[in-house]
Amino acid sequence: MDICSEYAFNGEWFFENAREHIERDDFPWIPIGTIGGIPGWHMRLKRNPFNDNKLILFIYTSHEKPRLRCFLHSEYLRNDGAWECLTKRAVFIRHDKGGGYGIDFNIDEMDDENNGYLINGGIKIEYGFQIEAILGKNDIWTFNFHDPLFDCEYDENMISFVKNSEEDEMKLFHCHKQLLTFHSTYFDSDSNENQMIELTGSVGFHDFLQISHGVRFLETSKLFYLDALKFARKYKLFNVVHLVDEALRSMDLTVSEAIKYGLNHRLADLLNEMETSEELKEELKKVNLDKISGEMMKKCVKHFFQLVVQNKHL
Repeated sequence: MDICSEYAFNGEWFFENAREHIERDDFPWIPIGTIGGIPGWHMRLKRNPFNDNKLILFIYTSHEKPRLRCFLHSEYLRNDGAWECLTKRAVFIRHDKGGGYGIDFNIDEMDDENNGYLINGGIKIEYGFQIEAILGKNDIWTFNFHDPLFDCEYDENMISFVKNSEEDEMKLFHCHKQLLTFHSTYFDSDSNENQMIELTGSVGFHDFLQISHGVRFLETSKLFYLDALKFARKYKLFNVVHLVDEALRSMDLTVSEAIKYGLNHRLADLLNEMETSEELKEELKKVNLDKISGEMMKKCVKHFFQLVVQNKHL
């Protein structure tokens, strides 16, 4: 179980009455839970659809899912006390059908003195399963931040973000320390332990993590980027702030949105597009003036009086 325990999802199971189940090919489905944010994962033994004389370990969910890239480690106990094991890296699970195939068993060797694996009428297996990447919209591969990192208990290389409230169920996001601590002083780069950080809100946080790890989305919604931007500012990832700012340049924004999200350069452009002081006044009513930065306040006041003078001469 040492190797299996390195995976985010792992366990062991003893399949009883193996002979009968092999004959009928009806081993029970063993529930595993939610993996990669996708519910309903199960595991079972079944006959290999391409070789009826072999059994395989099969992991599967019937829920709709994107294409996944996974690691699957599986072992079975032989009757001599040794474990037979197989690690499959980069197992691709299709969204429409199929699952992860693990170690296989030769049915003819079930009772073999040396290689047999029938113990007290059953088969004992161990497994470890990890989703590494998820194919998102526009065929863009994204990271799996829903599950703990591979072997994180030993490496202690993980930052976990948790959102818990009475209204919502607990949400957890997990990522590697290296990139966040390199780009931001917000995170403790000297820590030798896994870190836990509480989230006050989670809308847009998953997308923020993807962007901060190099994923480039083809989104056209400004709310997508504005939600990510608030986390980039909070956690001082200024490289992400720059990337989001660039993405927003081609999108329509209001003065109040530019102020709310701290877009100084964009604010200057938007102020220059305003034609009347009344128009600017209405936009400023939408924001908390006490929280506006000094630089933004100066820009707004200066432009307001410029518009007042300009409108008087019309």
